[in-house]
Amino acid sequence: MPDYYQRIKEQYTNSRGDSMELFKEILLASSQIGMDEALAYLGQCVIEKRSAWLKANREGVMDENDPVTEGYRWFYEKYLGVAASEDGEIVEHTPKRIVMRWWNHCPTLEACNKLGLDTREVCKKAYEKPVQEFLKQIDPRLRFNRNYVNIRPHAAYCEEIIELED
Repeated sequence: MPDYYQRIKEQYTNSRGDSMELFKEILLASSQIGMDEALAYLGQCVIEKRSAWLKANREGVMDENDPVTEGYRWFYEKYLGVAASEDGEIVEHTPKRIVMRWWNHCPTLEACNKLGLDTREVCKKAYEKPVQEFLKQIDPRLRFNRNYVNIRPHAAYCEEIIELED
C-alpha cells in the first residue's frame, strides 16, 4: 500500500499558497483509506510544521497577563500573517475570550470550492486540532473553537474563537 502520509506531507510541504494538488492527493488517499484518515494525516503535517515554526520563532517577551491576546497575536498575526484590521474583524475581545471573523484569501477554501469538498468537514478534521496545539504552546489554558455555522462558503466569513480556561 502506498505511504499516503508521506504523499500528503509532500503535497502540503510544496503547496506554497495553492492547495489544489494537496486536496487532490487527499481525495486520492481518501478513496483507499477514508476521508477521516486522510484528513488526520494532513492535520498531523500541519501540527508538525506549526510546532517547528513556533519553536524557531518564539523570541521576545510574551505578556503572561494577557494570554488570549498573545494567542491571537502569535497565531494569526505572526504565523498566518493576517490581521483583523485588513483581513477580518474582532467582534469580541475580553481577557478571557476573543472572537474573530475572517474573510481573507484562503487556499483551503478555494480548493474545497473547486473540488466539491465541505469546508466544515475539512477545517474541523484537518485544521482545528493544529490550531489548538499551537495555542497550547503559547499557554496551556487556551482553547480554540470555530463556529461551523459561520464558515465560508456557508457564511460571509469564518468565525473563530480563542478562550482562556480557568
